[in-house]
Amino acid sequence: MNPTALWRGCFWFSVALTSYLSLMPQEYLPEGIDIWDKLSHAVAFGVIALSAALGWPHKGFLRSLAMPLLGFGMLIEVMQLLIPGREFSLLDILADGVGILLAGAVIGLRRSVAKPRQ
Repeated sequence: MNPTALWRGCFWFSVALTSYLSLMPQEYLPEGIDIWDKLSHAVAFGVIALSAALGWPHKGFLRSLAMPLLGFGMLIEVMQLLIPGREFSLLDILADGVGILLAGAVIGLRRSVAKPRQ
């Protein structure tokens, strides 16, 4: 299997898993400390962004990937208004953005290291 296809599979799996976990009723979620919620948002969206960037490699991370992924995070938050025990949270969107930006930094670093020196 080629690496691009593997990253694309990882992307779709992480989108599906994040959607499922984000939209299930609160009563089915494990209890934990609030900070872990924000960390899980950052990690989930970082993985989604990283796998998208590696699955569909191109320039223009912010415009082509970061903004649509942040929109996905906002959509999840709006949909949570309809789920019993869930609520809309600007801090969750902020955590999503942090994960996306960290993935962007990793991609930028990877591209700068991989550039052939002249």
